[in-house]
Amino acid sequence: MRDVSSIFDHFRISAWTIWNTAFWPLPDLRNWDSVDRFDGIQRALFDSLVLVRVDREWPVENIFRAAMPFFHVVPKHDTQIMIQNPRSDRQTGYWDHPVKQIKPGDAELHFIAYFDWDRMDYADLRYYRAQITKFEVHSGLVGREVLIETSDAKILVSDE
Repeated sequence: MRDVSSIFDHFRISAWTIWNTAFWPLPDLRNWDSVDRFDGIQRALFDSLVLVRVDREWPVENIFRAAMPFFHVVPKHDTQIMIQNPRSDRQTGYWDHPVKQIKPGDAELHFIAYFDWDRMDYADLRYYRAQITKFEVHSGLVGREVLIETSDAKILVSDE
């Protein structure tokens, strides 16, 4: 596997610059229609700045909606995480699962997208949102989503 964190950082900076300088400063653009338009811009940016550079393809309609199995989010050290803790099939916005720590090698996490708490506020894309695909100590959490600060993890691309 190859470390592609710098490629992801370039995308992150590009995406948050567009939102923070073109959309967010204008109050009439702080709405869900603008968020949807920005998501389209992010998909095009991700395709051009990440996928092309790592020689991968991903159906555009799936980017930022499903885990990308070739991108691994790997903690740099023992770190804090937030794991999705749904109350029902519809209430998935809770991130308060009691498991709150992860060490390198504990789990396999596949990148989904960057995450901010408030989509219409100033963006910093502070978290990686990933899907747990393997977690030996907590196998019941496989399939759940996790948030991990970008400063506490790196992104590796598989050679396959």
